[in-house]
Amino acid sequence: MSFVETYATDDAVALAARIRAKEVSPREAVAAAFAAIDRVDPALNAVIMRMEAQAEEQLAALDRLDPAATPLYGVPVLLKDDCQSYAGVPSANASRLAAGFTRDYDTEIMARYRKAGVIVVGKTNLPEYGSNATTEPVANGPTHNPWKHGFSVGGSSGGSSAAVAAGMVPVAYANDGAGSIRCPASSTGTFGLKPSRARTPAGPVSWDLWGGLVSEHVITRSVRDSALMLDLTDGPDVGAPYFAPPKARPWIEELAAAPGRLKIALSLTPPVRVEVTEDVRAVTLRMAKLLEEMGHEVVEAVPVYDGEAVAEALKLMLCAYDAAQIDDLSKVMGRPVDRSTVEGGILAAAERGRATPAPALLDARGRMGAEARRFCRFFGDYDLLMTPTLPQAPMAHGYLDSDGLDLDTYLNRVMGHLGFTHIANVTGQPAMSVPGGFSDGGLPVGVQFIARPGDEATLFRLAARIEEAAPWARHLPPVHASRG
Repeated sequence: MSFVETYATDDAVALAARIRAKEVSPREAVAAAFAAIDRVDPALNAVIMRMEAQAEEQLAALDRLDPAATPLYGVPVLLKDDCQSYAGVPSANASRLAAGFTRDYDTEIMARYRKAGVIVVGKTNLPEYGSNATTEPVANGPTHNPWKHGFSVGGSSGGSSAAVAAGMVPVAYANDGAGSIRCPASSTGTFGLKPSRARTPAGPVSWDLWGGLVSEHVITRSVRDSALMLDLTDGPDVGAPYFAPPKARPWIEELAAAPGRLKIALSLTPPVRVEVTEDVRAVTLRMAKLLEEMGHEVVEAVPVYDGEAVAEALKLMLCAYDAAQIDDLSKVMGRPVDRSTVEGGILAAAERGRATPAPALLDARGRMGAEARRFCRFFGDYDLLMTPTLPQAPMAHGYLDSDGLDLDTYLNRVMGHLGFTHIANVTGQPAMSVPGGFSDGGLPVGVQFIARPGDEATLFRLAARIEEAAPWARHLPPVHASRG
């Protein structure tokens, strides 16, 4: 077995241990990452930019870091090509309008990546402006699921999830504004945790990204990689508008702590008008049985809040933010806003956003806030809420076509697909998608857990126990870098 095969099945912690033991060098790890990308990305289209020159610069800069003090020293990672800027590297956001857009500074998370010693080797695909629950942009073409060609990897962090699932890198940056970490993690059989609001920094580009809906983190192969990456990146940056509750101890230490006997509410009732398929229900119920065998109390209970009202408010907010981003980029790039530069659904969303009066947007925020308070009261009785991550397994490409569908069909399908996930963005609660099993068609199905505000600790503790009982990393998709 060559090192590429070993590399492709290691998580970041294991790879970093090999580097510290001098079994491999950071340069060899980076070379393995590019070799893994070469092996599988032609079939997947997850990586839309290779960054060999930048990787060389980062490798040279490792000499200034202490390997013992940087737990992921020399580990290759990928960046989703939207919110995070690597100085001097274009950030196109899967948009023809933004092609070539470049900042001359690192964003705060990128700066923390450098301090952590991880090596950014490229950028991953996403839907245009991150505004879809699948990754099929006109600008870059669709990303294919490593479990089945022609099927969605979810969105908006779909390229990141496909790259991790296929063994290109153990960790890839992702973000989550309505489910954009959890949806792709569920779709590819990876682990995805959305941190609490303001747990990780959004600056200096954004003061309040999507009105506080978006959280920045990663998609990983293992729970411990997610915990360690959160340790390396959490904490407010200068000018942050709000703060998450401080952690009691490093997140990585939570993995060894027993979660105790948890009272978990199980809901298979979607908060919006969408059908949960029978295979997704079966996977979720098997997870509930596993939790009961672990000693937890699982009780069927449905949170009382108006999910349809939340979805309608989110549609308005999404349209408004699309309009603001597109109009700003048009001025910066000097390009027109039309079908030659913007997908049809996004263009229509922006038009609706411009036509929506400011009082209507403020009212939408107010409605979301009211429903968020109703939802959070549910956690006075339960430690966690457990649901399917998505109501159905990954769909064939085209179902969420943001270029061809009329606006209302497009928005309704997106909000339906993310019906279980978007409430945690509105409330700011931490939530995770854990691999639960497979659909009747052999595609991954995730199970979601939402915790009380600020309580990532319980999520990490439980996820570590689930990973021990049902280790998902042993299941490799047909398209995987270890297969040669």
